[in-house]
Amino acid sequence: MGGDANVDAGPAPVAPKELGAARTPPKPKASPPVPPLPDLPILEQQQRVVELPFGVKLTSTSGERSGCRGVWTGSEVVALPCATGGLLFGREEKGAEPLVGSRLLKADTAALPHVVDHRFAGAEGPVRNQKTSPACTAFSLATAIDHAVARWTGKPSNVSVMEIWARYHTPVAKKAIRANVGLGVGPDSAWPFDEKVAKGWLECEDRPPGTKPPKEGCGLTPDATKTAKLGGSPVATFTQVTYLDDPDTEDLQEILAAGQDVIVSLDLPATFAPTGKAGARYVPHWTAIDPDGGHALVVSGYAKLAKATYFLLHNSWGTTWGDGGYAWIHETTLARHLREALVVDAEPTLAGSTKPRRERGAYICEKDLVPDSLRGTCTPKCPDGSPRADGVCPVAAHCPAGMVNLTGACVAAAPKASGSDPKTGIAWACAAGGCTYVLPGGKAPDCKGTVCLASCPAPVFRVARAGDDLTCVE
Repeated sequence: MGGDANVDAGPAPVAPKELGAARTPPKPKASPPVPPLPDLPILEQQQRVVELPFGVKLTSTSGERSGCRGVWTGSEVVALPCATGGLLFGREEKGAEPLVGSRLLKADTAALPHVVDHRFAGAEGPVRNQKTSPACTAFSLATAIDHAVARWTGKPSNVSVMEIWARYHTPVAKKAIRANVGLGVGPDSAWPFDEKVAKGWLECEDRPPGTKPPKEGCGLTPDATKTAKLGGSPVATFTQVTYLDDPDTEDLQEILAAGQDVIVSLDLPATFAPTGKAGARYVPHWTAIDPDGGHALVVSGYAKLAKATYFLLHNSWGTTWGDGGYAWIHETTLARHLREALVVDAEPTLAGSTKPRRERGAYICEKDLVPDSLRGTCTPKCPDGSPRADGVCPVAAHCPAGMVNLTGACVAAAPKASGSDPKTGIAWACAAGGCTYVLPGGKAPDCKGTVCLASCPAPVFRVARAGDDLTCVE
């Protein structure tokens, strides 16, 4: 791939040039402690599923739609939201769409760490408790936003799940993304979760036929005063969502190693209660599939053992579930029951961010120059073939194998790869610090010529389209 590809680029303007020497990133601070490998069994040696206690019924009594059931957590019955066509979140037009699929441009999973646990990086927000409400989609969004903010500031936020839930407050969870993406979210301290109020917002017709309305009522309206107050003082903005098409467990490992959490929706058995040793509690394998109700929660790590790979679940059923609200799930179990996977991006609206602001877009550069992946100016490539990122060339020697330093922190490196997609005409050239793409005009929303260039830094090295904008995703 070279500059000759855009000689016939038409009337599009050439981006400004920066021809000075690239900067070197600061050395990373002391790395967080390496998480230990949990003592987990192979699939065949897992303990049995905890049985449903005698007399406990999973019928709809918590305000969810008829046809959606509850699940036993090990201590209580929690309502499941309704699935539509087997999906909870569905797909929205506002989602970012990767322009190069993971099967064409994939990181080397053999170079990824054997264990990733975002708790050890201090990047996981609080473990919340949805209690008996069918609001797991709002809780998973809040958890993912908290984590995304930590990637900017080094410290997770604690956003208001009530504000997120107030914007759609229905077990028909496909409305969750549409109602929240692009908006700010205030702090939990300003509007903490209230189970009775949250369930009171459910529409009366959403209750199962023949059941009496709960004491808290139904069809109530969220407090306009509180929504206005939080709307004026957001701590984070939910900027973007990426839906993963047909993800496999290697895709999830790649994203988690890049430092990102992943929201997943699963079909659940009647009992979803962890078992096993303290510090290594896991949910046992199950086989039955329920197409009507599902559960949304967050994956925040993985562990590649000698004969098994497990993923770490960050749930919203309180700290008495599993190990303080976390539990492991075998990759076979996760793959069998995974319905959806999506990645949320969010940015802090208050001071404290250590990441440079991003300028995304498609550019025209003169021969042998490529766009800086953050500034958008045209610069020479780095010695390893990476695009510069905010004027910086990567240093791999600062980090463990498979990682690279661009900003003073070690992140998952982009793969050393080049190629093209015959279906779209998009071509790419990647090295540890990121990828540069040659995009036909029709594939880049802001490209005015026949061909333009775009660059993406590690670990968000995959170019994507979000509405009328170009962006970069894991």
